[in-house]
Amino acid sequence: MEGEEIRQSGFESGVGGEGSKDGADGGATAEEAAEVEAEADAKAKSAEKTEERRRERLKRRIEHWIEHNREHAEGFRRAAEEAETLRLHEVSEVLREAAKRLEEASSLLERASSALEAKHGD
Repeated sequence: MEGEEIRQSGFESGVGGEGSKDGADGGATAEEAAEVEAEADAKAKSAEKTEERRRERLKRRIEHWIEHNREHAEGFRRAAEEAETLRLHEVSEVLREAAKRLEEASSLLERASSALEAKHGD
């Protein structure tokens, strides 16, 4: 039964005979097998390229977030200085803390970027 299913599908692995060159016995010819293998290789390469593009897009997003956080942290520090000149000490303190936390977030994003690079090298 199992061998019958294989022959019906158009593929015969050589079990029970070589199969004919013209495929008259229902088995795949060497050319057909090569085509199937080439198609599978092309699909695998396409999937690899798609994954590579997705990794690159993720890397760019992480880099953007790091830069964006740095810009915001600098803005928070400038605003903290302005709050100090206005004697708004609590506001200044909170803005400095916000800048610090953005820097911490950027540090985490840099770790993610490094991990992505390390994984990409595998």
